[in-house]
Amino acid sequence: MEEAPLQGVLAHVLSEMDGEDSNLQDIVISLGHRAFGPVMVLCGLFLMTPLGAIPGLPAAFGLINIAFAVQLLARRPYPWVPDILAKVRVPHTRVAKVHGRVSPWLAKVDNVIQPRLAWATDGAMLVLAALVAVLLSAAMVPLGLIPFGVVPAAAILGLIGLALIARDGILMLIALSISLGLFGWLASFLI
Repeated sequence: MEEAPLQGVLAHVLSEMDGEDSNLQDIVISLGHRAFGPVMVLCGLFLMTPLGAIPGLPAAFGLINIAFAVQLLARRPYPWVPDILAKVRVPHTRVAKVHGRVSPWLAKVDNVIQPRLAWATDGAMLVLAALVAVLLSAAMVPLGLIPFGVVPAAAILGLIGLALIARDGILMLIALSISLGLFGWLASFLI
């Protein structure tokens, strides 16, 4: 999982399934704290599309991100999944198909991100990243009033999520640095 982080996560899920169907809770537990990353990446990507300009959606996705970031802030080993979602069956054949389809794309991303500067994705830095994710997610409520105003915050959340998945400290430091600029920009409007 370390050499090709994104492909490795998907391969890890397949190996944990061991040819059998599984449920979402077991998959999340097997991924540990890396399971927080995909939520941030997917929410970030969604909000960067034209659908992110629909009134109310940025706030809804912001709340989802806050729920996951607060769990990360509380240092949970893996995200809590509501019972209704925890029991969702995940067919092995579907995961295998997805793995086959997305692996070439993930390989391209894996050429850029990699595990490095582990200290920047663990311990106190993980707490800082979770705090930044909460603030970015909360900022989506007012930013959602501006068409595509959530794109910068969504992009930063996506970078934080990728950094968590890959344990890429350089990517985490870049995301946190960009967030400082965004917070400074937002503060200039409030003052």
